[in-house]
Amino acid sequence: MSAIDNKHLIEVIAINVQSGTSKKTGNPYEIHTAQAALVDQAGNIDTVGVLDIPPDLRDKVKPGIFSGTFAMKTNFANGRIESVLTGLVPVPTKP
Repeated sequence: MSAIDNKHLIEVIAINVQSGTSKKTGNPYEIHTAQAALVDQAGNIDTVGVLDIPPDLRDKVKPGIFSGTFAMKTNFANGRIESVLTGLVPVPTKP
C-alpha cells in the first residue's frame, strides 16, 4: 500500500462567486470556486481546472500561489468519493 500525497502546489488565477436562491428550499446560497492550476515542483503547470472553495476557506482564497491540502469525502449528491480542499497556506514568491 502506498502513501497518499494530500499536499499540492496550487496557483489560484481567479475567484468566481455564484449566488442565488434555492428552488427547493427558498434559501439563499453562494458557491465559491477558483480558476486554478496544479503546479509541479519545478514550477510548471500540470493541469488547470475549477476548484470548489469550502465556506471556511472563502476569506483566505485570493489569486496567488498556495500549498493546498485535501481530504477524501463522500459527495452526498451523487455518492462519489471525491477530494475536498481542506487547507490553504500562501507560498512566498521569490522577488
